[in-house]
Amino acid sequence: MVYIFKEEIKQNAKAVLPIAILVLILNSFRPVENKLIINFLFGCAGVILGLSIFLMGVELSISKIGTLMGDFIAKSENIIKVVIFGIFIGFTISIAEPDLLILANQVTSVLGIKSFLIVAIISIGVGIMIALGLYRIFKEIKLSTLMMAIYGIIFILMFISNDLGHAIAFDASGATTGAMTTPFIIALGLGVSKLKGESKGEENSFGLVGIASAGPILAGLVMSMSIDSTNVFLEEAAHQSALISGLKSSTFAILPISLVLFVMDKLVFKIKNKKTLNLGLLYTYLGLILFLTSVEGGFMELARIMGENYSDFKFVPLIGFILGLLVVLAEPAVFVLSEQVEEVTGGSIHKSSIMKALSIGVAFAVMLAMFRIKIDGFKLWMVIGPGFLLALILSRNVPQLFVGIAFDSGGVASGPMTATFILGFCQGVAGNISDGFGVIAFVALMPVITIMIMGSFYKEAIEG
Repeated sequence: MVYIFKEEIKQNAKAVLPIAILVLILNSFRPVENKLIINFLFGCAGVILGLSIFLMGVELSISKIGTLMGDFIAKSENIIKVVIFGIFIGFTISIAEPDLLILANQVTSVLGIKSFLIVAIISIGVGIMIALGLYRIFKEIKLSTLMMAIYGIIFILMFISNDLGHAIAFDASGATTGAMTTPFIIALGLGVSKLKGESKGEENSFGLVGIASAGPILAGLVMSMSIDSTNVFLEEAAHQSALISGLKSSTFAILPISLVLFVMDKLVFKIKNKKTLNLGLLYTYLGLILFLTSVEGGFMELARIMGENYSDFKFVPLIGFILGLLVVLAEPAVFVLSEQVEEVTGGSIHKSSIMKALSIGVAFAVMLAMFRIKIDGFKLWMVIGPGFLLALILSRNVPQLFVGIAFDSGGVASGPMTATFILGFCQGVAGNISDGFGVIAFVALMPVITIMIMGSFYKEAIEG
């Protein structure tokens, strides 16, 4: 275990150090306060250590819990029970997602709805989509067909809602797929696909995160129709200690999964030796506290101020491209997805290939977000609509395994690093909070397209 932990630290250091170097280079040209740089460097060390502890914990606990629940669902012969369980699980794990709580607090005054109600509506959307995703695996429905139907409805709702509504809806989608929920949903899908749809086990292993991510978009678009776009006011979340925020967010994130495991173990699993599982949950919890505290305390304010410093820089979209290229590699869920892909495919799709494709996709996403901020009249739908349409067309011509990986990748790429560092930088460049919205929407889209393109090359290689 010590060897594995050392390897995790080494791997995470390789992901975080390039970000640190880039920030120091940018700071040498347009410096910020020394205090912010010191906090950032301590934050980098905390991210490396916290991410290493977290990923070890996920491997020992969250992934196993998700697989156990997937096995339980797969053994059920009653599809109604499966759907109800899917809604319950989806609602339970997303209603306590820290990123979603933060987003709800920011937009509550726009919608005229209490933040808890916003979170509840979004979480119901997640639950319904997870239930639909599980139903798809049971009935062996082609993922590309289902996604075309889902996004057909999304396109219709986008046509009758406004640009701010699009940004809030797609950002809500990114906010629900956090550091805790994503590994769990991936493991849940893997557990079900191993026992159901045996003829298509590998291609059914992925896609559940992508389907779940569509729930908040649908719910968010419906809610956004109540927005009065002529009287928009967005509130910043109240500032609090990074440690208190990290502790609170981590507790909210891990508590629902732990409670569900406790109840399921008493009623169904009856696990004899839970020592490793409990130790894994403890590692996950402690790692997440350290990671989130380090990100919020060391990254968020620095990113915003650095964005303000470079707001008048002609080549700020290029800075955005490089930031996207590097920051996504430090996302916790990116590691989990890429490792699962390599494991499920028996190494035929390498972890490094997935991470490179995600990195390129997010780089283009952040660059586009910068262009949207700088160019008047550049609306979110101008990229989101054609982008997802292209992804859906590509999904009919690539192996279905890649369709699942692609739509899952959009969820894993938009995690806490994106929601703090990249979103903070964009808000700094924009000079306000509302124009910063939308970057997560781009981040959720571009990796889908890059993975699809990667899948088309993979198909050509097989056929060739």
